[in-house]
Amino acid sequence: MSDDKDEVKKHTIEIPEITRVEGHSAVQIEIANGKVQNVMLDVFEGTRFFEKIVLGHNYEEIPHITSRVCAICSTGHVLAAAFAIEKIFGIECDELTTIFRRVMHLGMFIESHSTHIYALALPDFVGATDLLDFASRFKDEFSNWTQLRNLGTQIQSVIGGRPFHPVNLHVGGLSSIPGKDKLASLITQLEAARPLALDTCQLLMRFKPPIERTSEPVFMALIPVDGKYGYFGNKILSSHGFMADVSEYKQYLNEKAVWYSHAKRSSIEGASLFVGAMARLYLFNDILKGEASNIYTSSPLAKGDHNSIWNNLAQSIEIVQAIDECIELLRVLLERYQDAKAVNKSNLKMKPGAAVGAVECPRGTLYHFYELNNEGQIVAADMVTPSAQNTARIEMDIKETVEQFADYESADLQKSLETLVRAYDPCNTCATHMVSVSYT
Repeated sequence: MSDDKDEVKKHTIEIPEITRVEGHSAVQIEIANGKVQNVMLDVFEGTRFFEKIVLGHNYEEIPHITSRVCAICSTGHVLAAAFAIEKIFGIECDELTTIFRRVMHLGMFIESHSTHIYALALPDFVGATDLLDFASRFKDEFSNWTQLRNLGTQIQSVIGGRPFHPVNLHVGGLSSIPGKDKLASLITQLEAARPLALDTCQLLMRFKPPIERTSEPVFMALIPVDGKYGYFGNKILSSHGFMADVSEYKQYLNEKAVWYSHAKRSSIEGASLFVGAMARLYLFNDILKGEASNIYTSSPLAKGDHNSIWNNLAQSIEIVQAIDECIELLRVLLERYQDAKAVNKSNLKMKPGAAVGAVECPRGTLYHFYELNNEGQIVAADMVTPSAQNTARIEMDIKETVEQFADYESADLQKSLETLVRAYDPCNTCATHMVSVSYT
C-alpha cells in the first residue's frame, strides 16, 4: 500500500458557463495538493469560418461581409478590412474621410463600453442577480446605460447608415456625406451625455476589486498614428518594449490552437497578453487630454494598480475621452463641411497584393489580413480578434485567483472568477476559429 503522504489530493472546479458575456464559454480548473495544475477557458461558441467564406469574393464586398463577425464591433471590422485593402491599392484617404471614420469608430466605443460596464459588469458590484434585477433596483444606473448606448448607436447611424453593420463605409471612403444638421445634432447629444460619462468613472472608482493581483501583465496596443490618443495605427507596442509593424503579426503573436476550446491563444515572447482599454491607458496615458487625463491621474491605474478588474474603469475613462474627441472632430467637420466628398469608385486603381489592416476595438487590437488576385478577389484571409489574444492572460488570472482562496467550494470564489472574466469584456463569438476533429 502507498503511504498516505504520497496520495495526491485532487480537486476540480467547473463553471459550466460564464454568464453576462458575449457568446459562450466555460471554465475548468484542475487542482492537485493545493496547487492549480491546469486552467482551461473553453470557448464553445460555434465556429463560423469567415476566413473561408470571404474567399473568391470581390474586395468591395469584404468590409461588409466581415462586419458580420461581430455586431457590437462591426464598425471596427469594416475599418480593419478597408485599411488592409487600401494598403494593397496604395490608397490614402483624405483628412475629412479619416475624421468621419474616427467619429464613427468612437461611437462604437461609447456604445460597446457603456454596454459592458452597466449591463454586464456593474451587476457584480452592486449585488444584482441579473440584468432584470439591476434594471428594477438601480433605475438611475440603468438609465445612464441606455442613454450612453443610444448615443453610440446614433453616432454610428448618422455616419454609417445604421447602428450596426454600416452600409456607408467603403474601401476609399464614404458612399454619402451625412447632413450638416445631423452632425450638429450629434454635438448637442454628446454634450448632454458628458456628465453621465463622468459619473460612470466616479461610480467605478468606488468599487474595490474583489481579488488581488500577483503578476504584472504584458500590455500591448497600436501606437496611435497621429500622436493623439486614438485607435488607428500601423505599429504595435508592448509594455516590455517590443515594437513591430502590424504586417509582422504572425511572427509576434504566436497564435496557436488548443484542444479544449474553439478559440486560439496568443503570446508574445512566451508571455501572455493583455489587450484592450487598460493596455491602451498604460501605454498612452501621457497623450490623454482634458478630463479623461485628470480622471486617469486620480485613478488606481495611475498609481500602478494593474488589477484586471480595473479594466472596467479604464473603459469608462475611454468613454469620456471618446465623447470629448467626438465633439472636437464634429466641429472640424462642420467648419469644413463644404470640402467633404463621397468616394468615387472609378478612381480606385485595383491591383493584386497582400496587406494587414489593424484597429483598436473596445476589447483590443483587431487584425485583418487579405491577399487579392488580379481580378480583385480574395485568395487568402486571416483575422485575429482581441478576445482570442486575451485568452491566455485570463487563464493566468484565474489560476492566481484560485490560489488566493483556501475554500475551493466557496460561492465567493465562483463569483470572483466570473467577475474577473467579465472584466476583460470577452467577445467569445468573435474569438472562435477552429473545431476539434476526432479520427476513428
